[in-house]
Amino acid sequence: MRRPTHMIGMLVVYGILFLTVVTTLMPLVWMITTSIKTPGEVFVYPPKWIPTEFAWSNYTTAWEMAPWNRYFLNTVFYTVSTVAGVLITSVASGYAFSKLEFKGRKTLFLAYIGTMMVPSQVTIIPVFMILSQMNWVDTYSGLIIPGLTSAFGCFLMRQFITGIPTELIESGLIEGGGHMRILASIVTPLLKPAVATLGIFTFMGTWNNFFWPLIVTNSDELRTVQVGLSSFQNQYGDGDWGAMMAAATMVSAPVLILFFFAQKYFIEGIAMTGIKG
Repeated sequence: MRRPTHMIGMLVVYGILFLTVVTTLMPLVWMITTSIKTPGEVFVYPPKWIPTEFAWSNYTTAWEMAPWNRYFLNTVFYTVSTVAGVLITSVASGYAFSKLEFKGRKTLFLAYIGTMMVPSQVTIIPVFMILSQMNWVDTYSGLIIPGLTSAFGCFLMRQFITGIPTELIESGLIEGGGHMRILASIVTPLLKPAVATLGIFTFMGTWNNFFWPLIVTNSDELRTVQVGLSSFQNQYGDGDWGAMMAAATMVSAPVLILFFFAQKYFIEGIAMTGIKG
């Protein structure tokens, strides 16, 4: 039989978890419900979480007020390219730092991982100056290429690859396979949880990235959804909360959908990372 103190402790823990979940979800629920409210129900008191009349026209209004098709196309291209680049460079660098022997490997790895301690805001001005000299400002190259590497991704892949028996690598080399072939045919198939975890992290970070696209792009033709949402709020959102929340819901939906379908790999990857760490 459990002791009363243990039961009280469990109730406190579950109570804290419940409050955390409710506090986290309330803004999201309010955004979604407000996106289908009529103007008269947005600021009624006491607040109505479920509107009396569903104003689905808010989504049509929001979509017609800004070139969202272009914003979404730019963001999909930007996000997919960045995710692919980060996965490729992270797997390759993680393999090199884990299984290849070369002079200064540990020092170079520590220096690379040390860049995680440097805030990204510190490097934005130097990177922007370099891109300006290369005439890459307001181009897809300037938007995408600086984000194709990830120190966190390298660290994560190295942690996973370190757990792969070295005998598998050596047997592949004995059979005449090169490191690229071994990486593609032996190592990468064993990294599905890590690849899924890194892919989700990178997708969310890139899709929600606002500051870098704002700095490096100037035209509507290259704007991402986050920059477009800010512009939409400044130009059309004043007073039309239903349309603004509809736009915010459209922008947030892809990330929520991705996490819903890939949460299994996400949780598995986080758990295995903790074990290996």
